[in-house]
Amino acid sequence: MSGDIYIEIVGIGQALRVAAVDADTAEEVVFQVPKNTPRAEVEYLARAKLNWKLKRNADKKKRPDTKRPGTGPGRGITV
Repeated sequence: MSGDIYIEIVGIGQALRVAAVDADTAEEVVFQVPKNTPRAEVEYLARAKLNWKLKRNADKKKRPDTKRPGTGPGRGITV
């Protein structure tokens, strides 16, 4: 694991659209920040969001048989 990330920043009106991709796993997060947000803070947020997503995905792999609540039979209307 190199810990490298690729960041794409695109200005949209008064906001910046930030897409961050983990170099090792190709996991991507996309978020928006105000246009005047410092670059260092954007990079910090991107790394934090990617780390959160990678940790969440690792936890899901440990428990693949668990379902989201409320998705069992008898939920909703069957037509």
